[in-house]
Amino acid sequence: ATVQAPPPSALPTPPASRGVEARTPRLLQDAQPRYPLPALRARIEGEAQVAFTIQPDGSVRNARLLSSTPPGMFEASALAVAQRWRFEATGRAHDSRRTVHFRLPPEAARDG
Repeated sequence: ATVQAPPPSALPTPPASRGVEARTPRLLQDAQPRYPLPALRARIEGEAQVAFTIQPDGSVRNARLLSSTPPGMFEASALAVAQRWRFEATGRAHDSRRTVHFRLPPEAARDG
């Protein structure tokens, strides 16, 4: 016997498929991450990808690390800066993600 899939009308519709909600709220307040001192001293650049939930009021909650390059260097700083981001308030929660880039300031990159 073959198993038939239920008709599409019987499947629950996820709320995000209605169109308007798919748009990510605009970033209103960005923040610069604190460059970890060991990375600064060793002149290491990198990035960390952070996933988070934008709350209905525009604040960030539930920030979690997806990846970090190089591993073990920028995680704490990336998660800390995510808490300071503010987005436009939309009245509903949105899942989002951003990549935090760590680039050495020009004066630190030069040999002094």
